[in-house]
Amino acid sequence: MFTGFSQDAIDFLSDIRFHNNQTFYEANRERYEREVKAPLRALSDEMTPIIQMIDPRLDVRPGRTMSRIRRDTRFTKDKSPFRDHVWLGWRYPGESRSEGFGMWWGFGPDWLSWGCGSYGTDKPLMDALRLHIRRHPDEVREALFRPGLAHFTLYGDVYRKIAVPEDVPQDLRHLYVKKGFGVEYNGGEEEWRMLRTHEMADVLARELTAMAPLHQLMQRMRQQAEHAQQEAVREREAQQREAAKQPDRPARLTVRSADEFDF
Repeated sequence: MFTGFSQDAIDFLSDIRFHNNQTFYEANRERYEREVKAPLRALSDEMTPIIQMIDPRLDVRPGRTMSRIRRDTRFTKDKSPFRDHVWLGWRYPGESRSEGFGMWWGFGPDWLSWGCGSYGTDKPLMDALRLHIRRHPDEVREALFRPGLAHFTLYGDVYRKIAVPEDVPQDLRHLYVKKGFGVEYNGGEEEWRMLRTHEMADVLARELTAMAPLHQLMQRMRQQAEHAQQEAVREREAQQREAAKQPDRPARLTVRSADEFDF
């Protein structure tokens, strides 16, 4: 059962920020396992029934929901070998952290937050949402403006130049122009106090439940985007087959008169 994170867990993450090397980690491995990894696993396990009620297809295996202390530095300029923060994230099997529209929770020495959203630009997903905003704006409002999300902040980059149709409702125009988006909440003093107790699990369970309709809406948008892409592929293939059936036409001859030439 999750009983909270100790002050030493927060201190460890602060310490490894300033001593980010193998020597420090090896000397403090047991401290990490006991104070950080064990309660993170307990919190992940406690959220499993909530996640399965939201969508039973979401991956709840600890190896997929829990962050790792070691960083993959192959493709980054920052070569620090260890993370100074931890998180839980819920996504579908085979989906990477940079894909999809997932729910997450995490903290570092100086931040504590949770939310639901995409990692970056996702044009197919947002194109499907843009169409849905125009056709079914009330469904989008129900998922985005529900009372349980009133304390969340909307984030995401916007297109500088994008035509917004007149039928897009005024209260959804800020969402229509997003390249990708999400909602997040940054914890304050009260949430930091609860981080040290089982209350954090109760809060997270409530917040995941509040985010569920938005997550479910965006999963439907993902399915619509994939369907649209499949339809486009089938249409191109049909056009190619039709073109292949047409007999080869002889090259068109151009007939010129002798008057066009100088002799």
